[in-house]
Amino acid sequence: MHTVIIHIILIGIIFALFFMATAGKINGRGVLQQVLEKQTALLIDSAVPGMSFEVRKMNQNGIVQKVSLKDGKIWIVVEGLNSLKGYPYFSRYDIEVVEELDKFVVFVK
Repeated sequence: MHTVIIHIILIGIIFALFFMATAGKINGRGVLQQVLEKQTALLIDSAVPGMSFEVRKMNQNGIVQKVSLKDGKIWIVVEGLNSLKGYPYFSRYDIEVVEELDKFVVFVK
């Protein structure tokens, strides 16, 4: 009987640790960064020449440190967390990112 109680307690502890680790990942900065990359890619997808939009450095998803375009993907660094995959965008126009004091401006040419 005592071994069953000990096993139940150990299983409960393992489950609690697993739950805490998973909850931290779900609400983590990585998810916020991916959301920001996806939002920006969708804006690029729907943009026409002459349009521009900005990504503020003090963003609700964290402090944006870098926005770059490589290989048809947008890469955003939020609070030192480098993007692992980037997010693809599709545009037949030239896209340029310019860093200003408090924002990054994306120009569609």
